[in-house]
Amino acid sequence: MYLAVVESVIKILEKAGFKVTDISETKPRCFDIAAKKDVINLLIKALYNIDSLKAEMAEEMKILAKLLSSSPIVVGEKFKMNFLERGVVYNRYGLPVVNTATFYDLIVEGIYPMVYSAPGGYYVKLDGKKIKEIRKKLGLSLGEVAKMLGVSRRLIKKYEEGMDASIENAIKLVEILGSFVIKSVNVFDFKIDEEIKERKVEFSKTEEKIIEQLKDIGVRVYPIKHAPFDVISKTEEESILTGVKQVKEIEKRALILGRLSQVLDTKAAYIVDKKIKREVKSVVFLMKDELETISSPKDFISLLNEKAMVEKNI
Repeated sequence: MYLAVVESVIKILEKAGFKVTDISETKPRCFDIAAKKDVINLLIKALYNIDSLKAEMAEEMKILAKLLSSSPIVVGEKFKMNFLERGVVYNRYGLPVVNTATFYDLIVEGIYPMVYSAPGGYYVKLDGKKIKEIRKKLGLSLGEVAKMLGVSRRLIKKYEEGMDASIENAIKLVEILGSFVIKSVNVFDFKIDEEIKERKVEFSKTEEKIIEQLKDIGVRVYPIKHAPFDVISKTEEESILTGVKQVKEIEKRALILGRLSQVLDTKAAYIVDKKIKREVKSVVFLMKDELETISSPKDFISLLNEKAMVEKNI
């Protein structure tokens, strides 16, 4: 079931001309697919039943989306016993959730959903400015519109100020004003307001030392638990996907890291204690000792650029 959703999402993205990579071979992971087209960067979690998305995974996905200037989105088919409806945006731990049909409409057809689900039912966003303009053009007072809609004058005023409405009230309002005043839901502009706090992730002494070295040279470090990289190293200009775990499968992890960096157009680095034999496209391998030769985030970026150029010319 899960793999069928992953395959459907990848086909949809490729049909729309996105660069795509999936990381389904890694476990655990807070996202399954990364995709990019023009200015749109996507981090996608694919599930059959979205009830299986855990809070920790969702929080980490939001952190990554914010650090990598990407839009997070969950694609699934069911929640508990109910199938998700086409054209509706759901919410799971603050992440936008759609089914594959809605995802197709959005990615391939450019049709944005109009309805979102929230406690109490389905709602729509209203164009408050347009409502006010048309009401005045028609010579209607707030009270008159409220009476026709069967609600309070205060509620109409709130609609004009940008308050969302139930589907029923929105449809009636469209009929009263004779104009479409419902706004689409921009899934790509889902606001992530949470402050990014440093997460508790277990590292070995060597790995902890690498992280401290990065911090000492002024690089901000954000540990990531459920991804094929271990931290996001952030300077003023860039976010770098960074591996620090000294494990047997470094080369395998680096291959996935390289694919992600190519799709997301970001730098990737793996900092190692021992020399790695195999070169991996798009990933710069740094020896831990090399960090001791630099003293600023600018030097760190310069070193990555220099080593990338050397490896490219070999």
